Amino acid sequence: MDNVIRPNFGRKAPVSQPPAREDEHALRMLGQAGAYLVGLIEDETGPEGPTFKVVVGPNPGDTVEAVAVMPATAAGRVDAEMVGLAVLRTLELIAEQDEPGIA
Repeated sequence: MDNVIRPNFGRKAPVSQPPAREDEHALRMLGQAGAYLVGLIEDETGPEGPTFKVVVGPNPGDTVEAVAVMPATAAGRVDAEMVGLAVLRTLELIAEQDEPGIA
C-alpha cells in the first residue's frame, strides 16, 4: 500500500495551506488524539479522480492535511476507515508517551 502515507508525512507542513474546496466534504470525524483531529473527507474532483482522504489537523485549528488517499469505491471507503483509525490510534499512543506515568 504505497499510497497510504505520503513520503513527506511527518515533515513540517508548508506554511500556506490551500483552502478547502467546495467539492470536498467531511464524511466522518474519526476522533481526537493529543492535539490533533483525524477525519475522513470525500473529494469528487481532485487530480486523482473521486477519492476518500484521511486528513489530520491541529486542534484547535482550521487546516487539515491529507495523509492517505483511497479511490472512491466501497473497498476504498473501508480502507480509508481502517487507515484513519490506525492513524488515530498511533496519535493516541504518542500522546500517552507524553503523559506522566503511574508510579
